[in-house]
Amino acid sequence: MNEPIVPERLRKQQKKHKQSSANKQLSLIIFTIITIGLIAYGAYYFFMPKQDNFILNFYTYASVGTQDFLETLQVRGTIIPKQIVVLEPKIAGTIEEILIQEGQDVVEGQPLMRLYSAEAVAERNAAETELAEARTKLAQLGIDQELEMEAERVKVLDAKEQLRQAESDLELQEILFGYGSIPRVDLEKAEQNVEAAKRRIVQSERELELLTRKHEADQAALGKTIAMAEEKLAKAQEKIDNFVITAGYTGRILSLKIPANRIVTAHQELGELADLSSQVVELQVSPGQTERFGIGTEVDITLGQTTYKGEVSYIAPQAKQGTDGSTVLVRVDFLGEVSHLRPNSQVTANIHLQLHEDSLFLPRGAYLTSGQQLFVYVIDGDRARKRDVQFGLLQGNAVQIVRGLELGEQVIISSYDAFRHLDEIQILPEGGHEL
Repeated sequence: MNEPIVPERLRKQQKKHKQSSANKQLSLIIFTIITIGLIAYGAYYFFMPKQDNFILNFYTYASVGTQDFLETLQVRGTIIPKQIVVLEPKIAGTIEEILIQEGQDVVEGQPLMRLYSAEAVAERNAAETELAEARTKLAQLGIDQELEMEAERVKVLDAKEQLRQAESDLELQEILFGYGSIPRVDLEKAEQNVEAAKRRIVQSERELELLTRKHEADQAALGKTIAMAEEKLAKAQEKIDNFVITAGYTGRILSLKIPANRIVTAHQELGELADLSSQVVELQVSPGQTERFGIGTEVDITLGQTTYKGEVSYIAPQAKQGTDGSTVLVRVDFLGEVSHLRPNSQVTANIHLQLHEDSLFLPRGAYLTSGQQLFVYVIDGDRARKRDVQFGLLQGNAVQIVRGLELGEQVIISSYDAFRHLDEIQILPEGGHEL
């Protein structure tokens, strides 16, 4: 196709018109960009928050110092008497008199209750009767035996007398036989009479010995009967003596459990008696924490407004599972007299773990209640600048500084509530009050 024939002058005008249109578009784009930038700057200037020029004219400050901090483990515990005994009767019966009440302090051997048992009384009476009868039999036996022994001894004497007469007769017969006045038969008869008399002595002495042994056996048997009767009586009397329940040691009556009808069985629980002169604190400590202390570790025990000294005396060798997880039983002995403390009272135990010597610290102040911030405002001339810090232990009126501050630096310790959002504030030195 043939190009149209356009005069040179018209082509130059068309080209110039196109260049002018492009320049206008570029100018419009630049103007738009500048306008948007101005609008954005204006929005930032008018709507973004400006740094306040806060002036603090009244405040309290303190210098960073050093002191020792004792790291402790705080655990709740319970006061437990080392020795608690159950009050119980040794026999069945009826409580006739109650001589104490709950909470009363008693001394060793003091009567607490009196009981009565008709069966025990009847048993003692029967034992007394049996013993009296046995002793009567023994006395009668002694009389009877003495008579029998006397009769046997008479027989022995008679036999000896007969022997003496036979021997005397034999001597006479021997003389007469020597003179030829009697025949040999008479002499032999006299000799036989002597032998017979000797045999009678032996027999009577044997019978006396046997009778003596029999008497000894009878007395031993009756003595055994008496001993058994005495034992029965002693046991029966022991039951009578047990009518009175006494305190085994000095302590306090923790509880009483008296049945309404006052009829009790042997060894029935009637209450508890505790020795308050020796009490301990029982703690339940997590297994991991028990690795940080040992036997003999010092412990501060707080009850109400009073603190008592103690030391760890026992750490259980194993943990036990409970509703709050696994715990280890730890016992703490008091180092002083604590008989006035009530058993089962709840206490707070602070177990000494570690002493941090010469630690940096600040006094506790209102700044610590201004939220949970981990920063302070450090004074530098007429300015105070925010600085991140790490707090440590709290001890009395002091808080440990772990990092972020140097010894001697001055820190505002009054409230930060009005300016805590600012990194730096202006202060009036004359408005400061050093703690």
